[in-house]
Parts: sequence; C-alpha cells; structure tokens
Amino acid sequence: MSAALALALWHASDDGVVTLDHDGLIQHANATWCRVMAASEAEVIGRRWSDLWSPDALAQRAVARARDDLPTRFSAPCVSLTGSALWFDVLVAPVPADGDTPAAIVVRSVDITARKQAESDLEKRLADKEAALAVLLGQLAQQSKRIAAATARTVHTEKLRLLGHFVGNIVHDMNNVLLVLSGAVDTLLHDGRRSAHNETAQHLELALRRGKRLVRQLLNLSRIEDTEPHVVAAAEFIRNTSDLVRHMLPGGIELRMEIDPNCWPVLISEARLQAVILNLAANARDAMAESGTLTLAVKNCYAVERPPALAPGDYVHFSLRDTGVGMPPNVLARAGEAYFTTKDPEKGTGLGLSSAFELAAQCGGRVMIASEVGIGTTIDLYLPRTGTDGRRVMSLKTVDPSAHGNAAILLLEGDEMVRAHLAALLRHLGYQVIEAAETGLATALLSGVDRIDLACIDLQVDRGLGPTLASELRERWPSLPLIFTTGAAPIAIPQDELVFRKPISEPVFARAILEKLGRMPASVTTAETLRLSARVRDKIRSDTVRSAFDTWRGWCNEQGRLPTPTWIRQAAAELLHTSCLVMVEPGQVAPTFRIVFAGPSLSERLGRVPDGQTVSDAAGELMNLMAAAYHRAARGIAHFDYARIRLGAQPSLIFERLILPLSEAQDNVTHLFAIISFADGAFSGEGHFHDID
Repeated sequence: MSAALALALWHASDDGVVTLDHDGLIQHANATWCRVMAASEAEVIGRRWSDLWSPDALAQRAVARARDDLPTRFSAPCVSLTGSALWFDVLVAPVPADGDTPAAIVVRSVDITARKQAESDLEKRLADKEAALAVLLGQLAQQSKRIAAATARTVHTEKLRLLGHFVGNIVHDMNNVLLVLSGAVDTLLHDGRRSAHNETAQHLELALRRGKRLVRQLLNLSRIEDTEPHVVAAAEFIRNTSDLVRHMLPGGIELRMEIDPNCWPVLISEARLQAVILNLAANARDAMAESGTLTLAVKNCYAVERPPALAPGDYVHFSLRDTGVGMPPNVLARAGEAYFTTKDPEKGTGLGLSSAFELAAQCGGRVMIASEVGIGTTIDLYLPRTGTDGRRVMSLKTVDPSAHGNAAILLLEGDEMVRAHLAALLRHLGYQVIEAAETGLATALLSGVDRIDLACIDLQVDRGLGPTLASELRERWPSLPLIFTTGAAPIAIPQDELVFRKPISEPVFARAILEKLGRMPASVTTAETLRLSARVRDKIRSDTVRSAFDTWRGWCNEQGRLPTPTWIRQAAAELLHTSCLVMVEPGQVAPTFRIVFAGPSLSERLGRVPDGQTVSDAAGELMNLMAAAYHRAARGIAHFDYARIRLGAQPSLIFERLILPLSEAQDNVTHLFAIISFADGAFSGEGHFHDID
C-alpha cells in the first residue's frame, strides 16, 4: 500500500487512525482518534505513540515489527490525555513509500471500551453468583447436617419409645408379681398368729416396698411421650431420681447427695429432666471408670447470687460433680454440640449433654460446665424458679427509673421489628442508641466514636458473626459490658456472657442493663455486693455475731435488697445490748452519723449513753470509727474489723465489730447496725487494729 493510498484511508476511516515515523513518533492523527483520546492533533504530534499504552512494551514491540515490515494486532488498555481509561483493538502495519524502506507506520485503533466494560460487568456478576452459590451450598450443607441430626434424633427417640413400651409391659407384669407377693406377706404378718418367720416377712415387706418404688420410677421413665411441662418439686425429684442413678453406678463409685429441702419448684417436663440427669450421670460414670465420687445436688439460687451469664431472676440450681478424668480445653469447647462424643460409637451418641443445653434453653435457663483434666467435671443446670401456679417468680425489686440514661449503647440486631422495639425501649429509658442491622454497618458507625458504654448483640446476625464483632469491640474497649440475644437455642454461645432468648422481658432486660452498667442502687443487693460481703464471714470469731451476719445475708438473698432498721428487733434482738444503730445523714462534703441508740453493755463500756450523739470521721474515739466504715457500707457491703481501745486507766480491750448496712429508702444506705463484742487486750488474732486512747 502506498503512502498516498494510506493517507486517503486515513481521512475516510471511521476508526481512529494515526501515522508514525520510523522512530514511532506520531505524525498525523485523524478526527476520530483525536475525539476518542480527548486531544487535538497539535497536542499529539511528535509524542511517542507507545507511551500511551499500558504496558508500553506491547506497543514498542508492534512498532519494531512494523520497521521489519511485519504487521501486529493486539488489544490493550490506554489512557486518554484527560485520564480516562479506554480499551482498543489495534492493528499496526508498515506503509512503504518508494523502494523497500517504510515511509511510515499506520495504526488503526477500534474503541472496544464499552465491550470490555460489559465483559467486566459480566465477570463481576458471575463472581457474585459464584459467591452466592458458595453461600447457598454452605447453607445447604448446614441444613443437610441439621436434617441428618434431626433424622438421627428421630430414630433415637423412636428407639427410646419402643424401649419405653417394652419396659412398660415388663413393669406391668412385675407389678402383678409384686401385688401377689405383697398380698402373701400381708397375710403372714396380719393373720393373728406369731410365727418364727415374722421377722423374715417384715424384711420381705420392706423389700417389696422398695421394689414397688423402683417399678414406679421405671414406669415414669418409660413415659418419654410425656413432654408437656408441669410444676415439679425439685428436691423431691432429685431424691426419686437418685435411686435410678444408684443402679447405674458400679460399686466403686460413691453417690453423694446435697439437697436443699426448701428448694423452689420448676416448670418443666419431668420425664425430659429425668432423662437429662440420667444421661449426665452416665457420662460421669464413664469418666470415672470403676472408682470415684459423683455428687448430685440441688439448691435455690437467688437473683443476687446468680452467675453473670444468667438473666435477672431466681433459679433452681442442679449440679453433677464427678472426680473423673476431666476434659481438655479442645473437648470442653465442643461440649454440648449435638452428636459430638469422645466415646466409641457403640458407647455413646453425643446427645446426652446437648439435650441438657436444649432443655435449659427452652426453659429460659442455662448450662455451665467447668472441667479440669485429672480433677473432674462439674455440670451446672440453672432452671427458672416457678410458683405453684406455674408462673415464673422473681425476687426483683423495682429500681428508680432515674438510674437509667446518660449512656451510649450499641444495638446490633438483624430483625428489623425486634431492633425497632428494643431501640424504642432504650431511648425511652434515656439512652443514646447506635442501631445497626449488620456487623459491617456497626463497625462503620463506631469508627468515629470515642466510647460506648454497653453493646447488645444478636448472636445470629450476619449468619452468626455477632460474637466476632463482640471480640473486636473487647479488643478496642476491654472492659465493655456485653449483652447477647438469640432467637434460637445455639450451643456455641459465649460461656460467661449474659444471653437473652427472645422474646425478651422488658423489665428484666432493663434491670440487666443497670447491672451491666454498675448502676444498681446501694439499697438493692446484687451478686457482687453479696460476694464482697461474704468475705468477712470467716473473720468473725463470735458464733452469735456470725449467726447475725448469716441472717442478714439470707434476708438480702430472699428480698433482693437491704433490710430496714425494723429487721433488727425481728432477727437480732439478742444482740441489742452490745450494739448500736447509727443514722446516716448525707452532707454536702461528707456524711455525718447520728447515734439512734446504743445497747447498755456498750454504754457501760463507754461510761456514758451516746444516744443522739453526732459523730464524724475524725479518729480517736470509738464511735467516730463508724465514719471510716461507711465508705464500704454505703455500697451495701458488710464491714468487719478489729480495734484495740483503752478507756481511761483501764487495761486495753480488743473488740471485733461487724457493721451491717440497712436502708429505709429506695436507693441508698440510711442506717448502719454495728454489733460489737469485747475481749481482753491479750487477743492475738489476725486483723487490722485501730488503737484508740
């Protein structure tokens, strides 16, 4: 092709065309090329054409081939003079003039940017669909696993049902046999004639009674279709179940019972609870091989004593403690997962512990596990306290609404309706609420926030990423209080964190927030204040004073708040002669204390009647030491110490003093009840002494 013909094509082409000299510099550019490249011809004349391409090596190689009279075709990205990203399909060809020396190089460029963008969009859509398909496949695998687990559970339940019917038929026949034997023994014992075999008959009667009780328990156990909850007396239930547990254990394993006879009832399916206890006992038996100790216990757990992971309220605490091999951390982390077991297939199904988790979650309770290799395992089952009418009972006192507010709370909840409801509740209580429906949005919203006071996180948000965000928040704010919510009954829940199962009781939720924020009034006893108070008990030497402390703590447990001053005459009247009651009068800087009364023994020791005296926190006088103790007692915590006092010319005396906080108000400590016992100065017990002259 001649240069003249190339020039004619150059003017007529709808494609972008440029001509280059032997060195690859632009000589001419047609209107189409200039328009696409957003440049005038004058701006590009003399520029090296290969510099416009990325990578430029491809363009340089095409120019070199053209100098060798070889055409080249390629597709590559290019940047216009205004910075726009473009794609071209390019043909680079030599144009000879006269002779064999190329007079020019012609480049035809077809703009394929739109096509490349469409291909890129298609690839992105395909990638998105592949990612979505991967998620669906994952969900399908999880669903398949759940279906398989449900199928296996159904098969297992059906086997138990058949076994139950089988046991029921056998028990029915055994009852008939026992009935005949019982009648025969009754005839021997009551026919009016004494016999040498009467003692033997009496032994037979006792054995038959025990046999009837065991048959009745087997019959109850066989009724696995009895899954409707009803009110169950916890103490009686454990006593009856213990007979079955004993028959499961080999002779080398001792069964110990710790039963509080005053246990509250629980609302539950008795058959399901019994199956759970027996499964846990079987696990404990297998962990101990042929010897060890299994302790089966039940007691009341007041709201103020509950573990932090439980929602506010009263619970009945069942526990099984064994002295077996224990569980290593990796096994403990999966304990409770359905069908997870370390036993051989013929020895275990992995359903025993998971059934306990499932039952507790359905009842609003919790299972907690503590285990140490070589020491043993303790499984604690907490079930909500119920009344005889089947309604839940809680010893929670009303808290002043003014304690709420003035705090920032993150609310991460995937369900729009639940999120709106909880956000409205929190705002009504006066809190600033940061709402998010997913973890990514929560992270973005918190990026510019210096601090939050509490986070309420849905465990199921973003397919179970709630705990991951919680960990990230704790890395940023290590002491951040957390509350988790769940609409299901997941096994992998944070072990030591509070988890609410939906639907959530608004009063309980509001109280939990105050407890997490540390805003419970001093007059309302909490688990933490009672735990701190309990530390003083072992320091008390006097049995009478220790008994008074136990009575005070029991009242706080039962009522969920501090006693009023009238409690003294009801519970500690025998201590009035050596005690004093002090009224706490708030001051602008520090409180003052006015003695309401002092017992006669205390007044005799002091040499005066201090009733009505106002004392401060100045040192040097017995009654003034009350102010130093107030700083602890004002938080609702019992105080105990020793002091050495010298009254005039008398020998020094050692006294021990227990100070119990009382309250007539809703939110603060109003009185201090001090019980003081004296000894001679030779006492050498441990403690912190105040020397008073």
